[in-house]
Amino acid sequence: LERRPWWEAITRYAADQGVTLEALSPVVSLRRWIRRSLPVTWDWSVQWLRARWGYWRAALRTGRSGAVTAPTPDDGAHGAAAGSCRIAVQYYGQLNLDQPEKHSDLFCWQQSALRGSDLLVCFDLPQDPLDAEKLRALGRHEISAVAVTPWAAASGVVPLFLPRWRPAPSRRARAGRWPAGRSAEERWLREQVREYELVRRFWTQFFEVHGIKVFLSWFKNTQTHCAIADALEEVGGVTAIYQRSYETNATIEVTTGADLVFNFTPTSAEIERQSGSVIRYHVAVGYIGDHRFPELRGPAAIIRQRLVRHGAQRIVGLLDENSKDDLRWHTGHDFERVNYQFLLEKVLAEPWLGVVIKPKVPRTLRARLGPVAGLLAQAERTGRCHVFEESGALHGSYPPAAAALACDVIIHGHLNAASAGLDSALAGTPTLLLDRLGWSRSPLYRLGIGRVVFTSWEEIWAACLEHWRRPGGIPGFGNWSPMLDEFDPFRDGRAAERLGTYLQWLLEGFNAGVPRETVLADAAERYASRWGKDKVTHVNGEDLHESAPAEVYADAPVR
Repeated sequence: LERRPWWEAITRYAADQGVTLEALSPVVSLRRWIRRSLPVTWDWSVQWLRARWGYWRAALRTGRSGAVTAPTPDDGAHGAAAGSCRIAVQYYGQLNLDQPEKHSDLFCWQQSALRGSDLLVCFDLPQDPLDAEKLRALGRHEISAVAVTPWAAASGVVPLFLPRWRPAPSRRARAGRWPAGRSAEERWLREQVREYELVRRFWTQFFEVHGIKVFLSWFKNTQTHCAIADALEEVGGVTAIYQRSYETNATIEVTTGADLVFNFTPTSAEIERQSGSVIRYHVAVGYIGDHRFPELRGPAAIIRQRLVRHGAQRIVGLLDENSKDDLRWHTGHDFERVNYQFLLEKVLAEPWLGVVIKPKVPRTLRARLGPVAGLLAQAERTGRCHVFEESGALHGSYPPAAAALACDVIIHGHLNAASAGLDSALAGTPTLLLDRLGWSRSPLYRLGIGRVVFTSWEEIWAACLEHWRRPGGIPGFGNWSPMLDEFDPFRDGRAAERLGTYLQWLLEGFNAGVPRETVLADAAERYASRWGKDKVTHVNGEDLHESAPAEVYADAPVR
């Protein structure tokens, strides 16, 4: 192993496990050496220069085919009134503004009274940059957009935020904030503080320039969201994180530091507490994709009818969780190939069987399947196999329920990442979980081995045949209802509406000039009064070491 910070602690831990570590010299990084050699007060200047170099590279590249303009920070502010506050929404590859049945990063706007002019969409994905087409689509709804890095701007004519140069605080002013010493651990700590300061300063300036008072994102899996939360607090705003994936176990990988977190259910607060999260207001809104279910029933019926016309009498769905080349960081391709091969061979062998496939990443499916892609092509030629191919830059455009609603039963090939299974079960389709990885610590095992949870394809196939043969079927087969209250206490199709309305209340308060602490307290009080006191909690807040129920707001005066 390369020698790294806390090497002696890692070595002791390895020895306790019976493992001997051999230290290798780390790879020399010229960039890191130069950065460590520069005074910390130069960091902002270097970032400022890099941003402008990136912009001019993009401008020169597009300038070959047309004129290039230098965008200003306020370009693209279509409908924002002067002095009004806005919500910044982080883009993650899905717009689908006029297709509410599909995934959309603006789902809460689609389902609430939020205006397009209240929103500013932030683009930071080099693989899916802001371009003229996206800008026009957003503009039709008076939604603003801006790239927050030059590498996420497809041309030099789209709005791009370039931070203004500001002198960094003096070394004396910052002396107490930088760990002293020359050990590997102290150098590492200085790098973390340095990076944190850069991110915080960048976003502070961004929020000031664009009049942002609320930042909305689901991404909490790195430390960046904490720096953004600090930056927004500095300008008097609020950071809001919404739950995107089903989470069953506490882990540092989901630790969250934010003013406001929208989760599916109040019980998530305990997982957040055990994960070490610090959340001022934990708000249960329900499953945020439930508004899509009615929209998907019609398209799902069309898919089902087409498979039935080709002889399908029973239809099984398959949900995959993607795979990667390097199986150290994800399940490898061979894992998914086993899942696909088993079901596709059944389709080819049984003329009464149809299959609907909903891959997480459709655009790479056939390459990932390798030799099994030939089986997929054969199955498609029978007319009894449908694959959801439409995809955004990162993931498929359709939710798992789009496949589930066309099936008699649907199978999710993972238990440690069960969001797709949850989506299908909430849509009302019998949903089975295939746990080939042995994730027995999941609470979903309570749904029953042999009824919902299976550990092999042979078991799951035998159970399907038995269920279809037996009059009335196997009791509890694919039935998640015993636990649905734990996943979503509402189940009314209004989760996105509740989230969007909550954000609207925050904006109303900020536009009225109310301080952020009062805005947060007022919104929590209104929500608790409307949807229940148990739906708003604290998690590890100041002077709070356990999740406290929202009764703290019950007797507060209405402002």
